[in-house]
Amino acid sequence: MSDSLLIHFDINAAHQATWAMCNVAGELSGKITTGTLQGLSEFAANKNAILLLNSQCLHINQLKLPTKNLQKIIKAVPYAIEESIAEDVEDFHFVIAKNKHNNLIDVVGIKKQTLQNIIDIFQKLQINIEAIIPDALCLAADEADRQWACLNFQTLSYLQTDISNGMVYSHQLLPYLLKNKFEDENIETPDKILFFCEQENNTAFESIVNDDSIFTSRNIEVINIVYNSHPLVVFCGSYKQALPLNLLQHGFKPKRKTSGYWQHWKLAASLAAIWLVLQLGLSSVILSDLQKENKITKAEIEEIYKKSFPESKRIVNPRVQMEQKLEQLKNNSGNSNKGFIFLLAESLTSLRKDRKNITIQSLTFRNNRMDIGVDSLNLQSIETLNNNLNTSSKIKSEITSSSSEKDKVMGHIRIEGRS
Repeated sequence: MSDSLLIHFDINAAHQATWAMCNVAGELSGKITTGTLQGLSEFAANKNAILLLNSQCLHINQLKLPTKNLQKIIKAVPYAIEESIAEDVEDFHFVIAKNKHNNLIDVVGIKKQTLQNIIDIFQKLQINIEAIIPDALCLAADEADRQWACLNFQTLSYLQTDISNGMVYSHQLLPYLLKNKFEDENIETPDKILFFCEQENNTAFESIVNDDSIFTSRNIEVINIVYNSHPLVVFCGSYKQALPLNLLQHGFKPKRKTSGYWQHWKLAASLAAIWLVLQLGLSSVILSDLQKENKITKAEIEEIYKKSFPESKRIVNPRVQMEQKLEQLKNNSGNSNKGFIFLLAESLTSLRKDRKNITIQSLTFRNNRMDIGVDSLNLQSIETLNNNLNTSSKIKSEITSSSSEKDKVMGHIRIEGRS
């Protein structure tokens, strides 16, 4: 894993910053530099950065809420914290994290406009900021070890009482704050406090440590540590514990930048997309026209089929059914003694002979058989026709049904080839 660029930034001194590279072990892997933002921009090219924000512009709190549902907690935080903020909470952006050591909710708030100004500053310089975290939570405090941490930097002092609770104060206020916290029954007194002093001001905490009103009767181990150059040398060892309270969340979550190569192909891709849309549109129009023509053609085929084969009751696919019927007629029109043409030709002599007494009403051909529907003045004429048909050596016939109605007799004669 590559080293990370740590940037310490104060919005009240927005013309400059302090930065250094940090390895995965939490150790600085390069020199600490304080300079202009333009100089930082040149150094930060192609690097991912973590911004440690001076916590004077932040509100860091811990809350106890009656719900564990994350969405409900997010909605409840502004109302639970509004009494401790003099300004309108609607103007604030809040991030939360569940504390691993107790049932409290860790909260960090910042004015939305302030956060947006910070984001705009670094975006303008094309510096890729992955996270913005409170610098007051980057000390070595550890609730599990009952260890607090104080750090003096210029006229300010940091006090961190656990991993996710800390703040920045004027150095003159620190003695009163420590005494107040020691006397608070709800706060567990630490076993140890680390005091980090600048090398140029290594006696910054001397008066506090020697103040009997603060430390008398309290068995607290005091460890004095002198750092050189800048607090980044201290922050680098513990900054990862503050990442759960990264301010770049929710509406301020950074958008991923596209590769520079995309810009070169953007016009070509846009033209290709336009061509594809037009092509799809044209194809849709052509398809619609073809579907309309297909419906018209299908209706015409169905109409022709009904006229040609009126005995068909069920029409599923008129084109296929018509092809089957035509193929059947074609097969039956040969010279065999079972075809329609053959049976009709062999029957014509008898039919013509009895046409004065017989009237043909219907003629159908199915399964190599020809059925003739006839009517006559009497049954004898129908029987005579049947006898005449049976005189042929090539066909045979039989009366399949007969009935009388008023002054006429109706009958059906079936004709087929002799085997």
